[in-house]
Amino acid sequence: FEHRQKNNIYDGKISVRHTVFDWGQVRNRAEARTLNWQAAQIDARAVMRERSHDLLQLALTLRRSDEVITALAGNLAAVTAEVEAVRARVEAGAGRLSDLREAQLVQLDQEIAINRAEAERDIIIEHLETEFALTAEDALRLTQVFLSRRHPDLAILPADRTDKAHAIRLRARGVTFEALEIRGSRYPKFDVVIDGTIFDMTDYEDEYEVVGKLEMSVPLYDGGTARARLRENAWRENELKSSLDALVRAHGREMEGLAKRFNQMTREETEALARRDELSAQLRSLRERQGKTVSSPLAVARLLAQIGGAEARLAEIRFDRELLRARALLVAEQIDNVLGLSMEDSVC
Repeated sequence: FEHRQKNNIYDGKISVRHTVFDWGQVRNRAEARTLNWQAAQIDARAVMRERSHDLLQLALTLRRSDEVITALAGNLAAVTAEVEAVRARVEAGAGRLSDLREAQLVQLDQEIAINRAEAERDIIIEHLETEFALTAEDALRLTQVFLSRRHPDLAILPADRTDKAHAIRLRARGVTFEALEIRGSRYPKFDVVIDGTIFDMTDYEDEYEVVGKLEMSVPLYDGGTARARLRENAWRENELKSSLDALVRAHGREMEGLAKRFNQMTREETEALARRDELSAQLRSLRERQGKTVSSPLAVARLLAQIGGAEARLAEIRFDRELLRARALLVAEQIDNVLGLSMEDSVC
C-alpha cells in the first residue's frame, strides 16, 4: 500500500515476477539439493547401521560371556568333588599334602576364570543400560533374532555397489549441477513482470492500471565470486573422486581381512573341538582305570579343568565368528535387513 498523507489517499499495488529463461539455474539448483538430500538419507541409514552393529556387538559379547561362564561353572562342581576326594585321601594318610595344594590351585584357577567372566558380563550389562537403555533379556532376544536370520557364510558386497559409494556418486552429480548453476549465473536472465495498481482504494471508482513488461538482467561484475565458486566446485569434485577411490580400497581390504580371520577361526574351532574330544577321551579312560589299579583324583581334577577351559575357548571362538559375521554384515550394508530394522522404526 502507498499512502499519500496530504490527501489521505491509499493506493494498492501488486507485482508479479516470473523468470522465463535463466539458463537452467533454478532447475540445476533444485537438482543439486535433491541429490544432496538423497545422499543425506543414505548417511542416516549408515548411522543407523553403525549403531545397530554396536548394539549387536555388545549383545553377542554378553552371550559369549554367558556361554563361557556356563562352560566353566559346569565343570567347577566336578573339580570341587575331586578336590574333596584328594583332601579325604590326605586326611586318611593315603595322599600327599602337595597333591592337595595342587588340586586346590586347579580349583582356584577355575574360580578365577569364572569371576573374570562374570566381571566382564557385569561391565557389558552396565554398558547396555547406560548407552542403549536395554537389559540383558533385550540383548538375548536380539542375539536370537540375529542367529536365526543371519547367513552361515560371510556377507559380501562389492564396493562399487555399496550405499556409501552411491552417496559419493550422488554428491559428485550434485557438484556437477552446482557448476552448471554457477555458469548460468553469468548469462543474461529474462523475467516477465506484471504490475497492477488500484488508485484511491478508500473511494474506489474503477481506477486501476496494469503494466506488463519483459526485463533482462545482465551480470556485469561480481568481483570474481563465480570464478572462485567454480574453483571450489572443481576442488570438491576431485575430493569426491579421491574419497570414492579410498572407499573402494578400504572396503576391499576390510572384506579380505574379515575373510582371512573367518577362515582362521574356522580352523581354530576345528582344533578346539579336537582338543576337547581328546581330553574327554582321556577322562573316560582315566575313570575306567579308577578302582582297577590306582585312584588318582588329582589327575581327574586336572582333566576336568582342562575340559572346562577347552569348552570355554570353544564358546569364545564360536561367538567371535558371530562377531565377524556381524561386522561383515555391517560392511556389506545388510545388518539392518537381518535385524529387521528400518528408518521408520520408532526404536531407531
